[in-house]
Amino acid sequence: MGINHLDTLHAELPELFQLRDLFPDWHEELIIIPVKEPERVIPEPTAIPLDYAKSVPDFRDDLSEAEWLENFGPEMDAEETPWFELSPVIYEVLGGSHPGAPIPYTQPTFMPPPDCLAFYLPFHYYHPEWWGVYLIYDGVVWLANEIRKRAGYQISWHLSLTSARLFLYYHEAFHHKTECFATRLELTHRRPFYKTGFERYFQMTWETDYCLEEGLGNACALYDVRKKLRHDEIDRCLAGYVSDSPPGYDQGNTFRKMFREIRCKFAEENQHICLPHLPRKNPEVWQTAPHLFHGISTIKSRVNYVIHRNSPIAARLPFRPCLPPNKLVKKLREMVGLILVREGGRHQVWKTTSGRLVEIPRHPRDLGRGLLRKILTQAGIQMGLDEFLRT
Repeated sequence: MGINHLDTLHAELPELFQLRDLFPDWHEELIIIPVKEPERVIPEPTAIPLDYAKSVPDFRDDLSEAEWLENFGPEMDAEETPWFELSPVIYEVLGGSHPGAPIPYTQPTFMPPPDCLAFYLPFHYYHPEWWGVYLIYDGVVWLANEIRKRAGYQISWHLSLTSARLFLYYHEAFHHKTECFATRLELTHRRPFYKTGFERYFQMTWETDYCLEEGLGNACALYDVRKKLRHDEIDRCLAGYVSDSPPGYDQGNTFRKMFREIRCKFAEENQHICLPHLPRKNPEVWQTAPHLFHGISTIKSRVNYVIHRNSPIAARLPFRPCLPPNKLVKKLREMVGLILVREGGRHQVWKTTSGRLVEIPRHPRDLGRGLLRKILTQAGIQMGLDEFLRT
């Protein structure tokens, strides 16, 4: 199953979807930056001093915004306002009852769980534009600081940031894999299991030790980070963070030791909730079809960093965030005039008053500097990027 297949699924089985109607400018307070390689382990950037990198425009422009964050991401001061007080729009607009929905931090006796620091938007509700994995960058920074603290500050900031990003990505990716499992059951039975049975089972167990999905998400994240980094101290610190997390999430260490068995039980429980008339079977029967939990092969193209524009971290970014496509269209209309020619699956094609064709992506994320330069060239605008952004 690939991303393009979702259009066919929506056309043939629209009853499986319950698309959320978001008001157009809800994300104006957010900087949304695509992460092209969420599993990438970047070498320590010791060869390039940060002051030099900030002061050399050509070097700056060679890196994407995501690469800047992963190489030179600013640490958060302990006195700074935490992410959950800065981003109420995330919880107000995107919060919901589905697994992976963003949740506010309301249990100070526990560690903030992964879904406070990142979130997953299912394609059943957010196709075609918004679905995917979102890493709240302030949350990634918070977890990186927590890892360093637990390691007695003997781990580099860069490695802590990398391990935090990997852990949160792998946790949210498990929510995606669960949705794909539900979709495969929906295909054979032609019934909306995800928005009824799967979500109902999740809510029945939420905030308890029986919330298998959150425990499995943390178990999967622990296993995959260990496999990727091979670092005993990182593993120990993340295991401690998981143990101190709220009920359900705190089962990650236990579930890691018997991941396949628990996932089989999870599959059987969801099957029973969705199809209660079918007889229960030994959960081990699901060992014959582990591929049912495989995610969409190109999920990595649906991963983003999210930064609130008022965040102290946003003020210290070594790059100026560019424009989202909707604001770019408004600026170009004023400068060169635009008429919509056609609308594709991922791009809109516009024509300027002078007859030039301009392709602008449909996604709502901020455009990268390189892509924005290319669009300005297509539109025939002869000015520097920084000058264009100031106009």
